Amino acid sequence: MFSHLYFAAASALSARNASPKYAQHVLAGQFNEASKAAAVWTDHDHGEQAADPAAMQAYGDIQLLLGRPVEAEETLRRAQRLIRHPRDTMHVVSCRNAGWQAFFQYRYSTALTCFKRVTDDAMATMDQRLESLVGVVLVLHHLGCLNTIGTHLDTLVDLAARAPEPRWAQLADALHRDLLIQHQLRRADELHDHIYWRSVAPDFVHADHGQLDVIKNVSNNALPVLAQRLTYLHNLMAFASGTREAQTELDVHLQWAAQANLEVYQRGLYLEVAVAAIAAKKPHAAETALNQSRVANAHGVQHERWYLDYLYCLAKVRQSQGRVQEFAQLYGRYALASIQHVRADKVPMPAAVAEIIHSVRNQPRSDDVSARLPGKYRRAYSYMMEHLDQHDLSVRELASHIGVTERALQAAFKTYLGLSPSHLIRRERMERIHDELTHDEGHATSVLEVANKWGVQHRSTLVNGYRKIFNEAPSKTLAR
Repeated sequence: MFSHLYFAAASALSARNASPKYAQHVLAGQFNEASKAAAVWTDHDHGEQAADPAAMQAYGDIQLLLGRPVEAEETLRRAQRLIRHPRDTMHVVSCRNAGWQAFFQYRYSTALTCFKRVTDDAMATMDQRLESLVGVVLVLHHLGCLNTIGTHLDTLVDLAARAPEPRWAQLADALHRDLLIQHQLRRADELHDHIYWRSVAPDFVHADHGQLDVIKNVSNNALPVLAQRLTYLHNLMAFASGTREAQTELDVHLQWAAQANLEVYQRGLYLEVAVAAIAAKKPHAAETALNQSRVANAHGVQHERWYLDYLYCLAKVRQSQGRVQEFAQLYGRYALASIQHVRADKVPMPAAVAEIIHSVRNQPRSDDVSARLPGKYRRAYSYMMEHLDQHDLSVRELASHIGVTERALQAAFKTYLGLSPSHLIRRERMERIHDELTHDEGHATSVLEVANKWGVQHRSTLVNGYRKIFNEAPSKTLAR
């Protein structure tokens, strides 16, 4: 997926001070070298660097990028154990790591929840907010919410313009241009029946981007990995317009992706080339790219929306070959899947995002919070979620349920979540109360009535805890 490069660039900018060599290699597109440089931070004999949580986190990021999720999870947990900052800071890092891990596992609703937690957290740094906003934009694109991206992209651009590090602004501009070019490519005349891209007008398309200079404002020296991506897109558009020489340049980028061990990104490149080949009326080139993508073999491993371009291009290839029955079957499957995603696109922006977040909040968060806990302690978390409405729920009860001491339970939650069990209970209750006050469609008549439902019996406990999280009194939320 194209998003892998933006994750890599955002990770490098966040790690630029703690791990300058890692950042330099990543921004240059030298991912194998970045992995080797970062590996020394796991060496217990390496001295002070080995105890740097930011450097360890960078190593976990490069493991995610290179397709080693199990190793990445362990490395990121080790990084969290090294943090000696206040619990709120630890909570931000925990959400950030869980968000990117969920993103790479195609659990986009979970990733969106985690990224939103970071962007809304007062303790998050400028870099952490920017990185999470990049994540939000990427998630919305992969979920197919094309008409919800613009607002978040504008927020990213505005915040990046105020960042002390100027390369954040270049990253935001590159991401915007990438999305525009993808949209422009898929609206070529030959793709007139590409339902998914024709049925919605993305709100990230602005009038001032009518004629795209795809490498504008992206310095080869500052962000070479993204400049390389945009140069590839320039060649992709040229190929789609019928420029034969552009295919050689596309092959160069594909070879680089293979050498960099970016298997998923390379698969996405082949799909983009197939789309461009259809636009250029070159069905044979499209079929070759589809075969090289190996998407058919990977179907079911990645998110469903990945499959849309594959089905569409394969249907168009079969149509050009006169294989009418196969074309009808493939295009029918593509059309049905597209309609399902288009329905989600039609939901207004605030409601679409709120619906995703709300649906996750009203389920036990096995994918959000407990995924950051070791197996034994996940059972304690599940028990907590099942008994939030009991006002006498205690840390002792949770510890007893899984057969550990209260001290061990406290230590595990603080290490992996940055929160004590009691703090997590209070926060989860307040979020459930907030959900009911904002999504009950006017059925709540009393704030205390809702609070009592979630085990909060005293007005002072409710008001103080609620205001700390949402910066307003619960009565004000209900009044809106």
